[in-house]
Amino acid sequence: MKPTRLPTVTALWTAGAVALLTLGPAGCVNDGVTSNRRIRGSSTPGNVARIERAQDRVEVAERLVEQGRLDAALAEFGLALEDNPDLLDAHMGMGGIYELREEPEIALRLYQQAVQIDDTNARAHYKVGLMQQLLGRLNEAITSYLRSLALDPNQPEPNRDLATAYVQVGRPDYAISFAQKATDLNPDEQISWVNLATVFNMLGDYEAALRCYRVATELGPLDDPVLLGLADTHLKLGNYQRAANTLESVIRTRPTSTAFERLGYSQFKRRDFGEALKHYRTAVQMNPNEAAAYNGIGAVLVTYYIQGDSKNRQQLEEALNAWRTSLRIRPQQPAIVDLLARYQRPG
Repeated sequence: MKPTRLPTVTALWTAGAVALLTLGPAGCVNDGVTSNRRIRGSSTPGNVARIERAQDRVEVAERLVEQGRLDAALAEFGLALEDNPDLLDAHMGMGGIYELREEPEIALRLYQQAVQIDDTNARAHYKVGLMQQLLGRLNEAITSYLRSLALDPNQPEPNRDLATAYVQVGRPDYAISFAQKATDLNPDEQISWVNLATVFNMLGDYEAALRCYRVATELGPLDDPVLLGLADTHLKLGNYQRAANTLESVIRTRPTSTAFERLGYSQFKRRDFGEALKHYRTAVQMNPNEAAAYNGIGAVLVTYYIQGDSKNRQQLEEALNAWRTSLRIRPQQPAIVDLLARYQRPG
């Protein structure tokens, strides 16, 4: 579970991307900030004993999390909170378990309780933001990330995920500084470089995006959604053969309609119209709603029609039908509307 990586042109965290965020043991959340609020009341021997017992239970729970015994860990965290309801580590630890279980609503409530206990804990604010982002509450997530960074600006994860959230709300211009800082703070984390590449792509700086993808490649194999983003960067730069090579490697491992459509486009730009048409047709066979592939089919067939001195009306009609199908799938395409108006004939 993670916020998808920043959207690539093929659609980021995704992307996801995006990128299950690396989690340490769920209870290991002490960021140098006092996390053990005392039970209200006088420091009687009984209260001191309860406080110490609660902390011991948290330590047991953390070991259980490391062993993968999550139900037992939840029980220990719960007992710790019976002794000390204001024990931040217990709230954070329980939140971490529900995060691992992909139950962000429950995790969010626990992390919010942690923030109420200690509003100066940067990690708690970050985790609140992360759950809000996973739940699609992006503006709230941005606010939480900013609070976390106000407390500690040198955290890699909040910088990285704040950049993601800004991209998701359509503000790559706000995202860029945080995405860059994430790579500065953690230069060995591949996903941070991928996210920065995506932001550069969205800002139209394709050379910078390609440099970031190259660093990411040096840090390990890229997964398929990232390779699609890399291929699209090559397409934007006119590196059509490199784009084709990248897309063919994706198709060998996990063929998708998007990969075939992009491969068709790369072949079209190389003027290999037969291969382009074949890949476009494969894309729509795999996914009848792949609007870009219908656009490609229309472009190839109109090219054939023009090369044949505009004599083959069947090619033209098939091209027009492909564009009409694309518009039914995705109506807001002014360029395709213009092409239809230019080529279709009365009757």
